[in-house]
Amino acid sequence: MSVAGTRRLYRVGLVAVLVTALCVLTLLDSPPQLPDPPADPPPTPGGEPPGTRSIVAYSWARRLALDYRPSKECDGNGTYGTTLNTFKLADAKWLETIPGQLFLYSAHLDLRVAGYPSLRVIGVKRGPLPTSGLFCTVWYEEEDRGRAVSVEALVSTIWLDEWGEIVDSYAGILVGCQLPPDATIEPARVHVGLDPCHQNASHSLTINTEDRNEERRRQFTLCIKGLDFDEDISSKIVAFVELHRILGAELFYFYVFNVHENVLRVLRLYERSNVIRWFNLTLPGDLPNEKNARRRFLNEDIWIKRRMELIPYNHCFYDNLHQSEFVLPIDIDEAIVPIRRKNWYELLLDERIKLGRSFKDFASYAVRNVYFFPELQAKNLTDRVVVNFNTTNFFDGLDYLDTVRTACISPEGDSVKSFVSTRRTLTVHNHYALTTLNPSTRRAHHFDPEDVLKHHHRACDDRHLDCEVLMEDVQVDESALRYADELRERIRVFLSELKMFE
Repeated sequence: MSVAGTRRLYRVGLVAVLVTALCVLTLLDSPPQLPDPPADPPPTPGGEPPGTRSIVAYSWARRLALDYRPSKECDGNGTYGTTLNTFKLADAKWLETIPGQLFLYSAHLDLRVAGYPSLRVIGVKRGPLPTSGLFCTVWYEEEDRGRAVSVEALVSTIWLDEWGEIVDSYAGILVGCQLPPDATIEPARVHVGLDPCHQNASHSLTINTEDRNEERRRQFTLCIKGLDFDEDISSKIVAFVELHRILGAELFYFYVFNVHENVLRVLRLYERSNVIRWFNLTLPGDLPNEKNARRRFLNEDIWIKRRMELIPYNHCFYDNLHQSEFVLPIDIDEAIVPIRRKNWYELLLDERIKLGRSFKDFASYAVRNVYFFPELQAKNLTDRVVVNFNTTNFFDGLDYLDTVRTACISPEGDSVKSFVSTRRTLTVHNHYALTTLNPSTRRAHHFDPEDVLKHHHRACDDRHLDCEVLMEDVQVDESALRYADELRERIRVFLSELKMFE
């Protein structure tokens, strides 16, 4: 072999080694990374050892008993103005209950653990909370009057210590308020603060007591974090919604910082048919809410940005606690695409069969990531959707049908997105369950990448990714093209409806 041939062979081999070695190191989609779940214990011959399930059940019951805080009746119930119309006052966007320190976002009734009904209050704290403890004041509507009870609050941070210190900064929290187990009336409002038996019922949160009809329980609800775009991305929103409806999504929760008027038109039309629920989103406390100042701040402080993203995700989770089997936190540049099956229902059914009884040992089911960089698509032109509407290419170059991706698949736990079980999860992170309802439940099970992948359609970012190396090794993936015809038709139908409501 010539010297030139030897050098060429050496270079090819070196590139292959670099691609393999750097694949794991360069997939840094977001700075906070969840530690991998602990490894499964080795299988026990003949099944579980005697008493295993009873020990686990006892341990959880023991923890619940130790955490339980009895409530006490507040003096003057029904006599100091907690009348029915008090409960009809509109909530503020954030309820500040300790000046500069504690901000409440939403409250939800949680009846998942028999005998231990709870309220889950989602909020944000700034710095350490007072060591003297916090108290929940809970109001009930009884015969056109208000009755209040007080209970010690149990506070947990929606974050992991492994991700860094948050002592003097803003961080999301989940507040647990234990309810009397024999209560026959559902609570109406709650306040969390320094004083037991808080007397101002108007300065409190309305409690979400959603419909809990198991017969009408949805399979999949999608949670989309705060949208903040000046440009008109209405076409992308429609394509995102319609593709995921094909895949199995039944309801979408959108959170909005700032969007173009056309995006609001799309959200409102979907809202009319109960496909989308959307919420205006702001930051708590003295964090900036003017559009440009907020963008600069969140761009400069990525850690607060990540922590604040967990507020809408957890609100979406608890708002669908008793109505949806799974919630899926996801971004609008992503799509979970099965490979062997057509939709998520079939995908999860296969996984239930594969895992058997151990399927319920997990709180979330994670899908690994691949990149469909737009820079790659010129290498393989595909049948992209183009819909002409009022002589405008409303969907020119729909990237969800791109067909060239990185050959490198993200490792487990890195850049994944998950189907999060509402039955087994306590708090939610961008990637999968952060904490579990039962301590014995594992956070995440990862799908085989031969069965499903998360298609990530974004420009390559040299700050976080080694783009040259990642784009060196690519492959054709046409798994999304089978949805093209149905997606095209759905887009046309929606645009016709949108024109009617102008």
